[in-house]
Amino acid sequence: MALFSRRKKSADDAVTSAPDAAEAVETPADEAPVTAAEEAPAAPSIGISVQAFRGVGAEAGPEVSLPDPDAKPAPAVQTAPAAPAAAAPAAEPRLPLAPASPPEQTESVPGMKDNVLLREALKQVEKGASNEQLLGVMRQALQGHLFIRVNGDARAQIAEGKPLAVAVVRDEERQFMLAFSSAAAVRDSVKLEADPSSTSAVAQPSTSVMQQVVAGDFAGLIIDNASAPHRVVFPTELLQKTLEQADAEMTVKTIVAAPREQDSATRAGEALAETRMWVAVNDGGADGQVGIAEAQTTDGKRFLQLFSHPLEVIALGRGDRPLPFEPAQLAKVLAGHTEMAGVVIDPAGPTLIVERDALARVLELAPATED
Repeated sequence: MALFSRRKKSADDAVTSAPDAAEAVETPADEAPVTAAEEAPAAPSIGISVQAFRGVGAEAGPEVSLPDPDAKPAPAVQTAPAAPAAAAPAAEPRLPLAPASPPEQTESVPGMKDNVLLREALKQVEKGASNEQLLGVMRQALQGHLFIRVNGDARAQIAEGKPLAVAVVRDEERQFMLAFSSAAAVRDSVKLEADPSSTSAVAQPSTSVMQQVVAGDFAGLIIDNASAPHRVVFPTELLQKTLEQADAEMTVKTIVAAPREQDSATRAGEALAETRMWVAVNDGGADGQVGIAEAQTTDGKRFLQLFSHPLEVIALGRGDRPLPFEPAQLAKVLAGHTEMAGVVIDPAGPTLIVERDALARVLELAPATED
């Protein structure tokens, strides 16, 4: 059964989208159809400065060293979380920060899991949101899945190998692909249409949706278009830049954002041996020394701060510069600083601490030292 009531499709609100890796999801048969509003939604005019994100990071990083605890204070940024599980700055959290622990999984429509982190980030967006806040939403949009609206039966289109007829919003010569953080947001979107369609919802990995926008004839991506002011518009150029600096599989970010399991830290440690991460550095003081940010717990343990994407560094608002960090570089730092207790991933939240004993695969990459 389709998610909404039926109408004939219109060429103005459908584009084609490859069905690869798509998962069709539907509501139970007793789900009541929604009623249409009088007017279709206008394309949001929220803007975002690509300049705020363009050029983040570098092709390769310079040699950097951790601060020496016995020396004079180094220029590296340090934080002191209240407990080992919370490595975010002690200042009162504000968007785009998130709780250290992943949120509980919810389903706004039975059988259709929400992207809870994205949904909660969008709730904090108000009219006139800053670029930093919008980039904070972007970092949460990178994990998990997004829902897209499909005119007609998505399951049937996938089964027949047809391109998905994906709903869009048009603004004069521009068209924006629509995506949603939850099935409830999809339903709210359809309520605004004058002629509600037979619409199903399909869940796809977030990065797959973004790649479709970049590869297609789109001006950008609108997330939760009917939830103003809690909606965002991401220009295609920003999506492209974000994807260029992301791990295609989102391996580490997926582990960190998922509910904690007994082996979460172990799996993260193994992934770090194969995944490029990022560190936060500053430009140093008068001596030009460059420092990598670390966190220190109340019991004195020191953890290197690692980030799954440059946006995670920007989210902290400390003015640090994201720098790519390969597994071999991480191994070298850990091997050379045996006092380091491990690493803390994505301090802006959700956060995962990986102790040194879970980083055995990383340490195997360290160059052998001569006796």
